[in-house]
Amino acid sequence: MKGSRIELGDVTPHNIKQLKRLNQVIFPVSYNDKFYKDVLEVGELAKLGTKMLNHVLNICEKDGTFDNIYLHVQISNESAIDFYRKFGFEIIETKKNYYKRIEPADAHVLQKNLKVPSGQNADVQKTDN
Repeated sequence: MKGSRIELGDVTPHNIKQLKRLNQVIFPVSYNDKFYKDVLEVGELAKLGTKMLNHVLNICEKDGTFDNIYLHVQISNESAIDFYRKFGFEIIETKKNYYKRIEPADAHVLQKNLKVPSGQNADVQKTDN
């Protein structure tokens, strides 16, 4: 994809149905209507892809008020766990029966610490995955 251009578009009321359809095809869980309402309200934090994660980490770093970012990953989803580890996330806990309609139902809680000891630079990784 050398020389290609990627733009992160906003999630809007006009394309939220496309996001919902993508999530239904890609993810093993179904998100309720409140989730999609919340996506519309978070603005800049709702972008798609690896670029999205970098985008969110950069916003949080620039804001300076966030200490940590947390997310849940199904315990059997090794590729997602490896993906997030590349960005500095670490498994800090496992929640039993977190998912209701998929097996295994357990989820790892991953955390990325955003507060850096004084004198060190934040490590927001730039990748093209």
